[in-house]
Amino acid sequence: KGNAEFEEPFLLWAARRTEWDVSMHDHDVLSIKPSINWAVGPWPKRFQQAPKGGLYYFKLPNEVEITLSGVDYMSAVIKMAPQQGQSGYCGNFNGVAEDEFAPPAPGSVPPVLVPAWNTAVGEGLEQVHDADNLFKLASPELALSAALVQQASALRVGHQEDPMMASPCKDAHALDEAEQACASIPDADLRAACMADFCLTEKASVVDDAALSGVMEERLSDGRVPLFVGHGPCRDIGGQALRAVRTKGVRIAMECQELLREVGAAIAGVVGAQLKTEGTCELVVRPGTDVHDLLDFAPSGGGWVDADLGGGVGDPQGGLGGASFVAGVENDLSWNCWRLD
Repeated sequence: KGNAEFEEPFLLWAARRTEWDVSMHDHDVLSIKPSINWAVGPWPKRFQQAPKGGLYYFKLPNEVEITLSGVDYMSAVIKMAPQQGQSGYCGNFNGVAEDEFAPPAPGSVPPVLVPAWNTAVGEGLEQVHDADNLFKLASPELALSAALVQQASALRVGHQEDPMMASPCKDAHALDEAEQACASIPDADLRAACMADFCLTEKASVVDDAALSGVMEERLSDGRVPLFVGHGPCRDIGGQALRAVRTKGVRIAMECQELLREVGAAIAGVVGAQLKTEGTCELVVRPGTDVHDLLDFAPSGGGWVDADLGGGVGDPQGGLGGASFVAGVENDLSWNCWRLD
């Protein structure tokens, strides 16, 4: 019950709300014309009223969005651009409904249900492979753990059984080194992620990153909490950029969130943070915030871009415009954006 958010970086951002949120949910969902009218009332009411099962919103790569309402059984809206090979209920965008689904057999359902009681037809409707089935892969971490365990067994008996589950560790020696380097990480999922990062980068610093992730998880209920908004630079409710103040050397997502939590607890004008791949962490502030207050904090890696915070970020009392809070992102998977909640 209540509100909640979840993220799997570069794969999924999800939120649960008890009622419709005009700053988050897609207004176009409410204008859809249903095939039949249900006893619970008009289509928009299935989302606008507080459904007993809650409202769920999922953002996936390539601008795929899913909105779910638990008003009775479930109403779901999938919003996405046309995909190659798309067919069935999602349509193939040729304007002919007859080649997307077939009606039920005559007399098999009450007449009122006929418009909505049909079977998808078209190409590419075979069963989803287990390796791509998100319902069977409970989380990428569990899948990664399985890959590492399988590779450990395969390498030590001299063969690799399943290429679909290939681990990032190139050989048994690399796997042993990763196990030793990450042995101090108590959480199994974080330890598996640490091993994968170690094999991919061959850098010992990933162990510290994994440890910091564990510390962040323990602090989630402590004060203002950084919440993942989406992949892209932070934007206000009107889609405009807010002022951002850049650090010199904070390049890790968990350190960026920790900095946001620490500085945001002391300075009310700090409302979010954003981090570009291979870039440095930027704190997002509302208009009118005196960014010189940030000089009381010394981020790792050399502090702020300029000692006087004047390095191309606007005057100390001004900014680039925008509202006073982070409402969304400009879609770009090379960026992460967080807001304080």
